[in-house]
Amino acid sequence: MAHKQTGTPAEAGVLPVPPQVTAEMALWWQQARVLAYDQLQLLMLEGQRVANSMVALLIFALLAGLLALTFWFALLAQIIILAQHSLLSVAQALGLAMVVNLSGLWFVLRRLRSYSHLIGFPATMQSLRLSGTTDSKGAR
Repeated sequence: MAHKQTGTPAEAGVLPVPPQVTAEMALWWQQARVLAYDQLQLLMLEGQRVANSMVALLIFALLAGLLALTFWFALLAQIIILAQHSLLSVAQALGLAMVVNLSGLWFVLRRLRSYSHLIGFPATMQSLRLSGTTDSKGAR
């Protein structure tokens, strides 16, 4: 089937756009471009600031970890020295230090377990579940 070529938009059934509308559209487009550019610049500057802050936080967290580790070793050494001064043998003092160390490990592992369930995005997973699924008791 042959397609008829039209010469003007009016012949194609398109109404002509008044010049003030095209000028307003051009002005709106220019404002949108400037606004998008400004927002992109702001996003880029904030991204740089976030990156710098994350590096600083990482460095300070590593320093805090090293200081906490040296404090822990000093505390264990102090426990061993005090245990030896209270007439315990070296083996008993080291055993006491091991018990203190194990109790610290137990505490840290319990804290890890309490936070580990948050890694799975529980609220997001709950919201994404299909409404027709059932739980372990069979209730909908």
